[in-house]
Amino acid sequence: MTWQDTEAYHFAPLPVETNPRGELRRVGVEVEFSGLCERKAASILQDLLGGTLEDTDSHLLIVRGSTLGDLEIELDTSLGKKNSGGVAGVQVKELLRGLVPVEIVTPPLVPDEVARFDAVIPALRDAGASGSRNGVFLGFGVHLNVEVVAPADPHTLRTVRAFGLLDPVLRAEKGIDVTRRMLPFVNAWPRALVDDLVAEKPDSLELLIDLIDPHVRTRNHALDLLPLLKHARPRLFEASYPDERSTKARPALHFRLPDSRINETGWSLQEPWEMWRLVEEVAASEQLEALEEAWRDHSRLGGVLRRESAWVRIAGDVLGRDKL
Repeated sequence: MTWQDTEAYHFAPLPVETNPRGELRRVGVEVEFSGLCERKAASILQDLLGGTLEDTDSHLLIVRGSTLGDLEIELDTSLGKKNSGGVAGVQVKELLRGLVPVEIVTPPLVPDEVARFDAVIPALRDAGASGSRNGVFLGFGVHLNVEVVAPADPHTLRTVRAFGLLDPVLRAEKGIDVTRRMLPFVNAWPRALVDDLVAEKPDSLELLIDLIDPHVRTRNHALDLLPLLKHARPRLFEASYPDERSTKARPALHFRLPDSRINETGWSLQEPWEMWRLVEEVAASEQLEALEEAWRDHSRLGGVLRRESAWVRIAGDVLGRDKL
């Protein structure tokens, strides 16, 4: 069996398709789930995408040389990482199974490759993979690591502004799982940061760092900017985040918001993909300025008139759509 035997979806290109080198922008995908052990998930990926299974650790497997590159499959907890073994470590990992997710991590992929990876989702579902809505405490997600056009490119900076304005809308319209809302991993940016982004319209990474520094101290936000900032401005990053050791520098925005609904028939990675494409579409158009003007008007209101639900309605009117 190969990935061609499964149903494939077309993944529309990002609004700005290429980086300055003329190469298609790439997106790394991370999918979390339970109900399926690491070895079974790795075996399915190997069957569908080829490659060699590398047994790095009992809870960290790698499919080397698949048609999509090297794929990592691991128990997504520090207790499930390489070299956390020993009898006690293995016992703790097994106790955690089902409460913490197994995670598949892809290398950066072009849109057609994301579609090929998405085509294996039904096989994982049929084998028992379970997503965030299949239990009370399962706050599992899908993460997209989206290569930026260039770190300081105007589109990158506009995308950050667009996300701040659209985050409440994405949460409302896509019905983010209650457990994930309560967990600290996908916090919304403080409203004061969005106010600052709208007021200042940062045109450099230096100004962006100055704006986010008072408001964002961890990676646990629906859009994690720290990997990009560490990659592009390492000295400024170190000055602002001297104790942040978990961040891996990369030229990408880390979109953490979407739910993993891998067990639901018909669900596809197209949902998180289109959520992100909306952000970039707004960033690439005059809709961003229209949303910012509406936000300024909205910000002058107080009390119940400035509730998130009111902004969701206003943003929908500005974008000319009832539902995303």
